[in-house]
Amino acid sequence: MGRTSIYAILAVGFTYTVAIFGGAFASGREIIQFFGRHGAWGLWGGIWSLMLFAYFGLIGMELARRWKIYDYRGFVTKLYEGFMPAKWATRSQYVFEIAYLLLCILVLGVITASGGSLLGDELGIPYLAATAIMSIIIFLVVVYGAGVIRAFNFTITWVLLAAAVIVFVVAFVPIASKSATVIASGVGPSAPSGWLWDGTVYTAYNLLGIIMLIAVGEVILERRGAFWAGAIGGVFIGVLVLFEYIICMAYYPKIVEETLPLHFVAIASGAPIVRYAYDVILIGAVVTSGVAVTFPPVKRFMALLTAKYGDKKRGPYTIGLLVLLLVIGYSLSGFGLIPLVAKGLTGAGWTLIVVFLIPLLIFGSIMVWKRKDKVIGKAN
Repeated sequence: MGRTSIYAILAVGFTYTVAIFGGAFASGREIIQFFGRHGAWGLWGGIWSLMLFAYFGLIGMELARRWKIYDYRGFVTKLYEGFMPAKWATRSQYVFEIAYLLLCILVLGVITASGGSLLGDELGIPYLAATAIMSIIIFLVVVYGAGVIRAFNFTITWVLLAAAVIVFVVAFVPIASKSATVIASGVGPSAPSGWLWDGTVYTAYNLLGIIMLIAVGEVILERRGAFWAGAIGGVFIGVLVLFEYIICMAYYPKIVEETLPLHFVAIASGAPIVRYAYDVILIGAVVTSGVAVTFPPVKRFMALLTAKYGDKKRGPYTIGLLVLLLVIGYSLSGFGLIPLVAKGLTGAGWTLIVVFLIPLLIFGSIMVWKRKDKVIGKAN
């Protein structure tokens, strides 16, 4: 019996991480909206999210492996069959699908706004040209499929982590004591409520990362490998959330009003290397999240189109679907980053709690923990 390779576990787990490490995340705007605005109490929201990301990652990956289902339509239908008749589950998954596609388009708008703003500020590139460059990179990665995406995410994760180390050592270490003092002071809203709910909402809409996780998860062969891939990806996400929150708290409460909070931190450090490292982080995050929210829908609708019209026009179908998604996402970016995060992503989070988080938490957990099974397949 084969075992999943360490590379496969890390590549799939990192795909989960970078799927969520998007433009609004890497800009710091999401972290301020859902954690930083709660002041010192936001720390508990970050810890709560870390636990949720890790748990949902291992549950989602194990279910996909056990069912041998690696597209979100089949996955959600099977999940819904855990608590409703098969006929209803098939129909109800369309509710999830609509919510998911709208979220993907919204996230494309968010990351376009983030990346376009950064490139415009740093390089003086016109907004249209900046977003076009990022769209082309996303397009090329997605066109070449899951294998290229796994390799790309495995590589880019280490690049992003290296850049994060630079930011940590040069920018964060000098202000670490200030961050600790601010958090320890208990500063924040007089009523320390909301962090638990905001942490849940934040996790809920970011569970789109689970969709990307299972989309490239066919190389995970056994239960232990599924648990490790999902948990590693989730823990990395949680650690990044906590890191961003802590570094931003050194500038609380002023930073709450910044459009790109981490860009503000990078500039405040006064070190050019920090600023450049942060630019790498944000641009890399925009590309990886762009891949994460375009590949699963393209994979889903390609199956429908090829089933109806055959494989001969597979290339044009892929290109057409990608271009359509990227154009719609770009048009949304005109609303601005702060409104898109505060209103758009919050509303998406409420919806995903109902159609995905609760079913996965309750019925997904029951199906995962009720029994164990043997290793399948051979190592890749």
